[in-house]
Amino acid sequence: MTEEIIRTTTSLCPECLHQIPAEIYVDPETNWVMMRKECKDHGEFKDKISINPDEYKWSQEFTKKMGSVENNTTKPVYVSSGIKSTKKGCPYDCGICENHKSAPCICLIDVTNRCNLACPICFANASAKGYIVEPSFDQIVQIMKHFRSMKPHPAPMLQLAGGEPTVRDDLPEIIRTGKELGFIEVMVSTNGVRMGKSLEYTKALHDAGVDAIYLQFDATDDPETWKKIRGVNLWPLKKKVIENCRKVGQYGVMLVPTVAKGVNDHEVGEILEFAKENADVVSGVVFQPVSLCGRISFEELMDLRYTTSDLKVAINKHTNGAVNRFYPLATTGKLTKLLAWFDSKPEWAMLSHKDCGFATICVINDKGEWEPIENFFDVEGLIKWTNKVYNMVYEKDVPKPTGFLKGIDLSKYGILAEKVGNFVDDMSDLGYRQSMKAYFFAGLVKYVKNPQKIFTSKTYQSFAKLVFNPSLETAGNFLHTKNLMIGAMHFQDAYNFDLNRVQHCLVHYGVIDPNDPERVLEVPFCAMNTVHRENIERQLALQDEEAEKPEVIQGKIESYLDSIEE
Repeated sequence: MTEEIIRTTTSLCPECLHQIPAEIYVDPETNWVMMRKECKDHGEFKDKISINPDEYKWSQEFTKKMGSVENNTTKPVYVSSGIKSTKKGCPYDCGICENHKSAPCICLIDVTNRCNLACPICFANASAKGYIVEPSFDQIVQIMKHFRSMKPHPAPMLQLAGGEPTVRDDLPEIIRTGKELGFIEVMVSTNGVRMGKSLEYTKALHDAGVDAIYLQFDATDDPETWKKIRGVNLWPLKKKVIENCRKVGQYGVMLVPTVAKGVNDHEVGEILEFAKENADVVSGVVFQPVSLCGRISFEELMDLRYTTSDLKVAINKHTNGAVNRFYPLATTGKLTKLLAWFDSKPEWAMLSHKDCGFATICVINDKGEWEPIENFFDVEGLIKWTNKVYNMVYEKDVPKPTGFLKGIDLSKYGILAEKVGNFVDDMSDLGYRQSMKAYFFAGLVKYVKNPQKIFTSKTYQSFAKLVFNPSLETAGNFLHTKNLMIGAMHFQDAYNFDLNRVQHCLVHYGVIDPNDPERVLEVPFCAMNTVHRENIERQLALQDEEAEKPEVIQGKIESYLDSIEE
């Protein structure tokens, strides 16, 4: 087998963090996709990108083939004003500079680096750093307003993280303000300690308008795994969080496991099973293969590296192959934009790099079994149809009502055919937006398999609601009927750093510029944690605040967990 170079990029030297060229290639000995790079001062470095070269190459071309990739860059105010922001080059000028290629979908704010845990693997905890970084309420509002003022497309989603965001007593007010400023989805990334302790606090977050709880969830009932990753056994607490969310009606919980090879990768199946059993509250699982810090040898790197391709094998092993395709995030780029347009809301799309992660829907059928979404729909056909309709919207190409049903055999679609016919009959009274919604619906029925199940299958019923009234809300509700979103975000470190990925990043940290308090910096996620975090946070650290000692934090949480078990 000969070596195959798939693409080239720019990476960083893990020792000095200087830019160096890199190749993504298929290693002939292992048949793995690898990254290879060489620093003139520190030598050669290699890292594993994927264990499945065929699937990796498919994902590189898929969104291009589907027509979902397009540049929707939003330039920051100071770049739009003509101020030059490129000085040292990418990724050193993040703020953000004109080299960035995708508009941010998520405004991510670390509202504090304080925490009520002392996790061994954390990169942002104050107890590990010895100093406090905590923007004021007014500064957080300043950051939110910056992201909502972007042209032509403001960031649609807000994620509040840390540290542990729930240690701030004003978190409900921050959530409420985010909703008032127009973020269509507000997410809180939390370890769940405070939510597990207090039903009243869980209700306060719910009443404030939080849309999604991103719950740290690294294992199930294996105490030793919890202790390795989080220092204490958090299993009783995690179950309490789900129970409290159920009591207050807080749906949209996403389980977020950080997966470390040899530590908790054996828990992937059990976590999926827990999500399935609690699908009335849990909308999905977003796995995050652990990022690696510090200096390690190639052999140690190979022992620790857990890629999304390893994760895909584990998911299908547990679900008996229920995921036919792990679709790159950008697959639904135009679908999201079209649904936003139907809602008369600003358009946005998850147009990240193909290597950043994947997202798919896995159905829990009426027997409680895992089943591929492709058993219900022609997914690729549906996406192609969506992209065609979006292109028509973009080009203002309105079809004539008489052409709606051309080439569509409705005889097998029962009630769907009746609904389509009603839409077409009413076309003379419909405006442009409603006309395109009707056209979208009329063509969509072609991609439904076994439509006769619409009266007996919850999956079909939830899909019917989506096609009868296509919108972001009905798309979200599709996940509240035992259809679980299974995805992954593989954040980078210095060993696998890929500048092409960073320039397409959709998740931007918002921070106050230490050198100019009137200016908000936007820093792509992986650039923040690999290059910028330490320098920015040391400048923003609160001088008179001292971080709580890890042993004190540990004692408090152990005391609380003992009380749950009693």
